[in-house]
Amino acid sequence: MSGSERRAGRALRGAYGALNGVYWMLCCLAYSFMGVFLLGRGYSNSQLGVIAAAGQVLGLALQPLLAALADRSARAPLAVIGGATAAVAATAAGLTALAGRSWAVTALTAAFMALVIALQPLVNGFAYYLERLGTAVPFGACRAVGSLAYGLLAAVLGRIVLGAGEIAVPAAGVLIAGAMLLLAALFARAGTPPPVERQAAASASPGGPLADRRFRRMLAATALLFFAHAILSSFTIQIVENVGGDSGDMGLLTGYIAVLELPGMLLFERLLRRSSAGGLLRFAAVFFAVKTLLALAASSVAGLYGAMFFQGLSYALFIPASVRWAGGMAGPDRVNRAQAWITAMITVGNICAAAAGGLLLDGIGVSGTLAAASVSAAAGAALMVWGVRK
Repeated sequence: MSGSERRAGRALRGAYGALNGVYWMLCCLAYSFMGVFLLGRGYSNSQLGVIAAAGQVLGLALQPLLAALADRSARAPLAVIGGATAAVAATAAGLTALAGRSWAVTALTAAFMALVIALQPLVNGFAYYLERLGTAVPFGACRAVGSLAYGLLAAVLGRIVLGAGEIAVPAAGVLIAGAMLLLAALFARAGTPPPVERQAAASASPGGPLADRRFRRMLAATALLFFAHAILSSFTIQIVENVGGDSGDMGLLTGYIAVLELPGMLLFERLLRRSSAGGLLRFAAVFFAVKTLLALAASSVAGLYGAMFFQGLSYALFIPASVRWAGGMAGPDRVNRAQAWITAMITVGNICAAAAGGLLLDGIGVSGTLAAASVSAAAGAALMVWGVRK
């Protein structure tokens, strides 16, 4: 490989890290700040919940559609990412222009969330697009850029919103989506990858990933694991207050969790050389259960810090391992659809946690809710260990 080719490869890897960074900034807006935006526009908490659920359900429906479009040809992934990102920018611009509370604001907010959610399998699967161009991609390290960018934006935008008001949220969406479009244009200049092989990989089922029982079990396990994960991440303030903490403790705990994700993602490629993607999936699933059980057992904020330490051995490893495992299972012509199915099951877990979490908290309290999450995580771990075998 010549020096110019090595430099081009480094540039593409850096750009893919940046793509993860800007994409997860959009996720930060969709997951952490759309509630702030809607409350600032006069919506109630219950209305906020309905809009968030609608956005996630719509995103769940869009994921397989966009993924199928992306799998149609070698250039299609870039075109679909560009088109969906342009739609994200348009919805954010509409929210910036509209004032107050209205059906238009409701619809655009749900659409913004849905489009951001639908982009996730495409951004994950884009690593394989670059590999067809001849650029080896350290997915874990690139995904770590996303976690870091998410945390940095949350810290900065929180202060901006205090001064400028809720309009800063969609305004940031326009700027970040614009940056993502610039990256798409940069990738377009890198050339066209060779045609996608219409033959499934040797390890893949000829009927596609869903025809393989291991893949179906992995999907079911993912939904169970992410129900528990979403209970911990969506109701953090209630969990912290239950052990005597406050919103300040919650903020510090959230930052601590984000930092813990970085080592596992950065070191993922090295771990993959020592193990298989399936082995790392099984390992991560077990620690989802350990983390949730320890959160249930915690009687202080310090105990929660101890429980959340295992974020680095669960979520941080699961995300890159699932991308690599699904790519090997699906074959090159179905990689985006395989990623979409996994992201869909994560979304299903999130939706179920959002729908059931409040009812569980009101009905059986924080400890009962964590017990239910622990049962779900243990079942998901057992199914993953049994289902994702060599």
